[in-house]
Amino acid sequence: MPTATPATLLRFATMTERDPHRPKLAAALVVVSALVVAACTSEDPTTPETTAPAPTTTEIPQRTIDGTLTIGLLLPTSDPILGQGLVSAATVAVERINGSGGALGRNIRLVVEDEGTSAVTAAAGIAALLERDVDAVVGPSSSLIALSTLDELVSAGVVSCSPTASALALDDFPDEGLFFRTVPSDSLQAVAIADIAERTGVRNVAVVYVDDAYGRPFALAVEEALSEGSRSVDAVETFGFVRRDGDLDPVATRVAESGARVVIVLAAAEDGTAFLEALSRTNFGSLTNIVVNDTFRSAVTQPLMQTLDPALRDLIIGIAPQAQSNDEDRPFDPPGLFAANAFDCVTLIALAVNLVSSDDPSQFASQIPALTTGGAVCDAFAPCAAQLEDGLDINYNGPDGITELLQVGDPARARFDQFRFDESGRAVYVRSQTASSL
Repeated sequence: MPTATPATLLRFATMTERDPHRPKLAAALVVVSALVVAACTSEDPTTPETTAPAPTTTEIPQRTIDGTLTIGLLLPTSDPILGQGLVSAATVAVERINGSGGALGRNIRLVVEDEGTSAVTAAAGIAALLERDVDAVVGPSSSLIALSTLDELVSAGVVSCSPTASALALDDFPDEGLFFRTVPSDSLQAVAIADIAERTGVRNVAVVYVDDAYGRPFALAVEEALSEGSRSVDAVETFGFVRRDGDLDPVATRVAESGARVVIVLAAAEDGTAFLEALSRTNFGSLTNIVVNDTFRSAVTQPLMQTLDPALRDLIIGIAPQAQSNDEDRPFDPPGLFAANAFDCVTLIALAVNLVSSDDPSQFASQIPALTTGGAVCDAFAPCAAQLEDGLDINYNGPDGITELLQVGDPARARFDQFRFDESGRAVYVRSQTASSL
């Protein structure tokens, strides 16, 4: 299996920057010596079937309940880092489940389609998966694509589980209880950001956000998180900006003169770094901390962070969903960016199918969240399935040890990475923190 090179990682970070809702975590790899990203292939029956994309159609094939769990992968297979890593992790999960007796006593059937880079390519992949009579889909990976295509999967009555689509807009998507994700929503990231702000001890906070469909709800979620419970923050002022309006200096000046000592910046990498550049041209001496969201952990930010005023750069701390283990000696199994998330999707679907003794999505979908809370703790399919067979409730915790879903299908708790920027402008992992919406 080939190992990712720095140049490959840079291409991944640059490519994913086009989607501000897909987590940007390539720079997290500075704490890992190498990352295995190639999908494994073999002649084993569990090897995924890959089919050519089918034309999109409005006609939904009639599903059959045949006692065989068929899982489709709708992932960016042409992406050598994220996509192939997710496919590999899902394939490993299927191989291990089949090696432990399978779901409903039969081998899981796995079908792979390329999500591509747009709603058009993803729709073609969905059409092909539906033609193959899938019961569940792992994907899409992109939030933008999920928002554009999820209706098709819901209308077909198919369960879907995304390992990486974190957009806050998916929180309230009308999914009829059929959509789940193992990556934390941006609404939970908002809680993690509020936790960092509160731990500074500062009472006055400014929230700066890009004034679009991404930034506005994110800023509102952070505001709400800052005002919850007994938080020490008691004054929050918000500032929206649009980079295409030109000069950001007036907004940066208002922020610097607002009296806030902590500034939270919520934006895609290019918009956010443009604001930081404007802020560096102000008298920011009263600021003690600048908190930024996950999109800043991207290769796109490195050149600016390298040339940014060091006094301002040293104030910045970022937060991003944990994509992989930060302990080189104890990697997640399987390893790779968000591999644990894809592994969890497959395992939870299979366990839910065994629990209700049916591959009918309308029967097993509602059981998925319950498998992650309360009951006997287990961390793999075989022991979890054995406990279910004995009539026990289970609390599945996957490779990262913290899998816990709300009834709506989103993680209730998750680990996040804190990162800072070094003199070269690279995002460097500092520590982990856990955030909870409970």
